[in-house]
Amino acid sequence: MRAELLPHAQRCLDGSPGCFVVTGLNHLDEEEYRQFALDASAALGDLVPQDSKGTLLREVRYRGVELGEGATGRYSDSRSGGSLHTDSPHRPTAVPDYFALACVHQAAVGGDLVLVRLSDILDRLSDRPDVIETLRRPVHFDTRDDTPGAPRTVLRPVLERRAGRDHVHYLRDYIEIGHRSPGVAPLTDDQIRAFDALDALLDDPELRSQDRLEEGEMIFIDNRWTLHGRVEFRDSEHGHQRLMLRTWIAASAS
Repeated sequence: MRAELLPHAQRCLDGSPGCFVVTGLNHLDEEEYRQFALDASAALGDLVPQDSKGTLLREVRYRGVELGEGATGRYSDSRSGGSLHTDSPHRPTAVPDYFALACVHQAAVGGDLVLVRLSDILDRLSDRPDVIETLRRPVHFDTRDDTPGAPRTVLRPVLERRAGRDHVHYLRDYIEIGHRSPGVAPLTDDQIRAFDALDALLDDPELRSQDRLEEGEMIFIDNRWTLHGRVEFRDSEHGHQRLMLRTWIAASAS
């Protein structure tokens, strides 16, 4: 599997377009599909735990909460749309290089995946050095972790220069919650203007690609250079609920 998938990762993830899709998995039952998602992800690097319990394969489904609700409510637990972001900007540990979503059941309405490339964002911001400079300054992301003794925020810049290339870490709701935490300074006017400028570009139809991941398809996305979100969805009242299986991956060094 590694020999089959790694060339796609090298061609599509470490550069443009920033994603690729594996299709034709409908013949797998749910347990086989879960194992395939783990094996395919491990072929591209090391699986990254997604919580303190060491979960390597997380169900992305509606858990009855809204984005940012309560102390631990997450985007992946809601059915909200918009709020384009990268995965795991709020985790104190290393941010995954890639993530994957395997579609087990799609929503009755909505749930389309939306992608925006960082390179297109930076092209549009080339005449806004003030915005770029502000996005390079660390901000507090709420960790969404209410475990006693766990840090409530983590400091991380939205734009981070590594190995000669910009990486992006973003989920505005978590930044705003983080900067409302006790002892954390509120966001400055410059930061708010910079996030408004970034969000305006994330909402620009010319920069967005939108498609619906179908059951039996699995998408791999470069989490360093691609922002993603979804269209708000609604589940069937009588059929399956929307269910995606997510993995986080640290890219293979070879």
